[in-house]
Amino acid sequence: MKLKSIYIFVLLLGGLLFGCNDTANKEEQEGCYPIVFEAVIDSQFTASPTRGARLLATNLSSFGVWGFYNNAVRVRNIDYTKVNGVWRTSRNITWPAGGMDFYGLSPSYSVCLNATSTMLQDPKYVEYESPADVDAQIDIMYASIFGLKRTDNNGKVKFAFKPAMHYVGFTGQNSIVSATAGTVYKVFVKEIILHNIVSNGKFVYNAKTANAGSWTIAKGADAKYINMRKVFTTPVELTSSLKQMLNNEYFILIPQSCTKWNTTAANPIPISTADANHNYYVEIVAQIIQDDGTNQTYLLGNPDNSDPEHLQYESVYFPVAAKNFRINAGSTLPISFNGGYNKDGLPYLENNDRGGEGVEVTVSEWMDFVITPEDWVPVYEELEF
Repeated sequence: MKLKSIYIFVLLLGGLLFGCNDTANKEEQEGCYPIVFEAVIDSQFTASPTRGARLLATNLSSFGVWGFYNNAVRVRNIDYTKVNGVWRTSRNITWPAGGMDFYGLSPSYSVCLNATSTMLQDPKYVEYESPADVDAQIDIMYASIFGLKRTDNNGKVKFAFKPAMHYVGFTGQNSIVSATAGTVYKVFVKEIILHNIVSNGKFVYNAKTANAGSWTIAKGADAKYINMRKVFTTPVELTSSLKQMLNNEYFILIPQSCTKWNTTAANPIPISTADANHNYYVEIVAQIIQDDGTNQTYLLGNPDNSDPEHLQYESVYFPVAAKNFRINAGSTLPISFNGGYNKDGLPYLENNDRGGEGVEVTVSEWMDFVITPEDWVPVYEELEF
């Protein structure tokens, strides 16, 4: 699956300000020409699966703008928002006589902490903190262009927005194989949790290159670690075929490097140690049911919550080969669900007392997919304020 189309939104600011001299050279007059923006989503996925992120080309609804003239603020955090299909601006802006630097952020600068003050600094940057709830996460895109004059591009600021975040998706597979004829194992997943992700960081615009920037992740005592969580309304049943677990939705996180939880059967490391060291791992809240055709035995979870020692859905843990989560890219984690590990860092099915067979545990590696620009034909939607 691939995002095929790129949408360009041409925002035409209505009306020249009164007071311009029609017979004079308006080229040198301040405030005589409106600044017009073209907002382009300039990158797309080229490998399967695509991200089903909160912000898509088809539902781009807002972005914010800062503009600097002679390194002084001329455009201060102006929002462009689509209301009932019509673009609105918080304030019309006009060209000065010389060149300007512009910085864009979608959905807006208000999603970042201290944006009003930090964009006044050099280098230009914003701060952001990711929420733990996947359904509350925001897809952030950025753009910048420098030294632009009214005579360039017919007075248009061509923002080429690029993804600022990293997108993590999941596929799942039930690979538990029974050594007993007529016995099968069923797996139902209720939650997916990414542990020990740094939620806060600073995005800095590149001072020399347009449409470029990088993240600095909070470290040490300043780092805020979260466990990103997705709860399914209906549990997802895993089969022997690899399947998408999030229906093309993704965990959206600040690009960062993570340290793997290195537990093994020979050298078990408990979850408590992994958390103390901020090691990265995946927790699956699920059921594993052994079915011999006559009886069903719950190896993980229970039919209901009547047993205080074993709830309806219980946790099993997966160490993963955590790589560098790069900006403007995504990763897909294929979970080969043949047991995982318990909270003591031991292979779950080999070390439970609920009737399970011993099963060798393997965990698949990360597979990256990369967002790269492609040739495109502009599709213009001219909207007047």
